[in-house]
Amino acid sequence: MWPRVSCRPTRSPAAIAVVVLAAALARSPSAAAHANGIVVDNCSGCHGSNATPPDVTVTADPATFNPGDSVTFTLTIRWASIRVGGTFITAGGVGTLKTVAGEGLAVSSQGLTHTMPKAAVGGAVTFRFGWQAPAKAGGVDIHVAALAGNGNNASSGDSPGGGEFQWVYGCSPTTFYLDSDRDGYGSKSYGYRLGCVGDPAPTGYATKDGDCDENNEMVHPGATEICNLKDDNCDGQIDENAPPVMMWPDGDGDGYYGVQTGTATLGCGNKPGYAARGGDCDDRDPAVHPGVAEICNNKDDNCDGQVDERVRPQCGVGWCARYSPTCNAADCRPGPPAVEKCNSFDDDCDGENDNGACPAGMVCSGDTCVSGGGGPIVSGAAGSSTGGGAISGAGATTGGTSGSVPGATPSPAPGGCAVMDSSSNRRVPSEHAGRALAGLALALLGLALLRGTKRR
Repeated sequence: MWPRVSCRPTRSPAAIAVVVLAAALARSPSAAAHANGIVVDNCSGCHGSNATPPDVTVTADPATFNPGDSVTFTLTIRWASIRVGGTFITAGGVGTLKTVAGEGLAVSSQGLTHTMPKAAVGGAVTFRFGWQAPAKAGGVDIHVAALAGNGNNASSGDSPGGGEFQWVYGCSPTTFYLDSDRDGYGSKSYGYRLGCVGDPAPTGYATKDGDCDENNEMVHPGATEICNLKDDNCDGQIDENAPPVMMWPDGDGDGYYGVQTGTATLGCGNKPGYAARGGDCDDRDPAVHPGVAEICNNKDDNCDGQVDERVRPQCGVGWCARYSPTCNAADCRPGPPAVEKCNSFDDDCDGENDNGACPAGMVCSGDTCVSGGGGPIVSGAAGSSTGGGAISGAGATTGGTSGSVPGATPSPAPGGCAVMDSSSNRRVPSEHAGRALAGLALALLGLALLRGTKRR
């Protein structure tokens, strides 16, 4: 029996953040950071990122394995400008992750994390780690959050990446599809898991693919088509053979009627001058009706009873952010700042979340101050930015096994954390990749590159 392997991007909407943070930042003119990874659940805007993500692969040795076997995985982070790299690895609670001597990894509460960033050799950083398969046949999802550092001692130019690498062992493989609306049909484009034929689908997944609207449980293959200008049964057609409904005069021809007056007729959105949908608040203006995009023009464009909601010019950041009372940005005034608290929010309006909210030596984890962890602390210039990165699905679908499944289109990874380079003393921010950890976590990675300043 050979295992089936695939890589897919993180797209689960049910994830809760789990972050590997390599730096405890006191966001003042200088910042403190840790060269070894610690686990917290929030890491707000500490890093720049390079637009080109690294190629991240995971291979298994042996390439085929069965229940109870011990497996050695090799993670490779390859990138043109890589100088050092780091990682955070989880297995979704399946089996047991183990360290391999000399690889610079340690067991954390959630998985494996680097103890110090590892130097690149030949344009790549590699980490080997072990895994003990459970006694029962099944599937394992090895999630990797990785970062390639370029050693430029600046808050930009590093490259985050990651992916999910799946194997099935001891059984014939099958695919379960992410089913966000729980209608019994999933969509591979949003995510999938590998498992054993005959096993029930995991919570939030379905055995059937093909859902064209994961936000509506009434829309899926086999659903009844109704007259609503939607493809209810996901066959690529709209309102085909749908029973007719009552249509009313549509004065502006925008597909919505205002009130049920005049002579009605039966149809399904196909009679000029009539509409099956109501709610038009101005039946003389075809640009005004439900569902249209609101623009700043002193009108209720989408007929929701509000004028220019969420489209007026904004000013200020964090707690101070405000909308202008008019469509003129010059009329906007930011609100007053508040005292910074540990709440994943910018209370004092300085552009950074939770800076200075915790006592020295602690970092903000969600809404709680937690220990910043061990490891050498060094000072360096503070900096932050946003962005994201993801790996190439094709490049990540490896492992040297038969039955491989091509990776899906990668999704950007949110957020960012700090990383450090053991060969330097200066902090260089960098982005990280996120992931859905089977209803538990969105894994975010942090590393920091150190160079030139004195260790504290």
